[in-house]
Amino acid sequence: MRILMVSHGYPPTVSGVTLVVQKVARAMVQRGHHVAVVTASKTGEPYRDEDEGVQLLHIRAAFNPFWKEAPIPFIGQHDLERIVAEVRPDILHAQESAFLGMQVARLDNGAELPRIASCYFVPRFAARYLSWNDEPRQIVESLMQMYSTWFYNHFDHVVFSTDAHRAYFDSEDLTVPTSIISNGIDVERYRPAGAETTDQDREVEARHELPPHPRILFVSRLAKDKEIDILIEAMPTLWKKHQAHLLLVGRGDDGERLRELAAELGMEHCVHFLGFVPEDDLPSIYRLSDLFAIASICEVQSLPTLQGAATGLPLVATDAVALPELVHDGVNGFLVEPGEPQDVAGAIDRILSDPELAARMGRASVPIAQEHANSRTFDCYENLYHDVILATRDRRQRRPASAHSRA
Repeated sequence: MRILMVSHGYPPTVSGVTLVVQKVARAMVQRGHHVAVVTASKTGEPYRDEDEGVQLLHIRAAFNPFWKEAPIPFIGQHDLERIVAEVRPDILHAQESAFLGMQVARLDNGAELPRIASCYFVPRFAARYLSWNDEPRQIVESLMQMYSTWFYNHFDHVVFSTDAHRAYFDSEDLTVPTSIISNGIDVERYRPAGAETTDQDREVEARHELPPHPRILFVSRLAKDKEIDILIEAMPTLWKKHQAHLLLVGRGDDGERLRELAAELGMEHCVHFLGFVPEDDLPSIYRLSDLFAIASICEVQSLPTLQGAATGLPLVATDAVALPELVHDGVNGFLVEPGEPQDVAGAIDRILSDPELAARMGRASVPIAQEHANSRTFDCYENLYHDVILATRDRRQRRPASAHSRA
């Protein structure tokens, strides 16, 4: 099977989407399929590269004012058609819905090339960046909802990562078939700590100079859609009562503002910006933490929350979009109202104040994460590719007969 994917970025550009694209592409290559990915150039100019057998076709890209590390890819329709003719894919998989994805949707599909799309956002995500107060934000969100429906109706099949995410679109006019496929997690690497700290965990702890316990962990891009300021604003209460430390893993355009906020609150001593942490170190960082917290209202699944669950951490998250599918309130963590730092502080305080509750919630997190093992994700995508290809071939075979019968 020959698979052509398009994605706004690819590692070393790091986001939840780019990491999912990379691991699915690598897995399909390991299963004997040919995979090519059209993605943004790191230099601005086109070039070609390879990643563990995945053919990378880097196309021209422009500066992204909202995320400096992730340039915006752009391509003309004829250039995309030439790539399709060269790769000769059996199926085309759009992993983004901006300009590059739009070009895929606009492809002349006279040859009936099967096309599927994976959706990784909700309209409020775009509205968070394209508006400055509540009234235009609502307008932008409505426009993005209409665009999304138009866009995804150009595909043969649309994939969502959670029930809540699909439900967000089902109320609109989405008419194509849909599936739910988790973004997946490596449950062999992300696993709970044993009775004793391993040498590897101790080495990671020393190298990253982690502060004393208790440690509250957040992992993701430092971007305003992640609402990290809510976590920082919860820290005065948590420092006063528990001398707790907040570990922020990741980098991004919002980092300077967040550092200024921590300083304004007098919390720079307990808010730690760890920056980019290599994937090899991440499981240890989770195991060395006491709980995972996230305040975002735009998560369609949240790989970091899954990683926290898989490593046996209690979780605190906002009651928004898909996070309640991973955080079962009162079972493996607590859900809080969006935008409320004191609610976050209160939930974290309950966990840090009760070690037995924390341990029980951590144990309850593990089986929830196990349902999202990478192997299931790869099986589901491989089966979906086959099914959509077969359905397209069946349509081709039936069309001549239908035309003859009408004549």
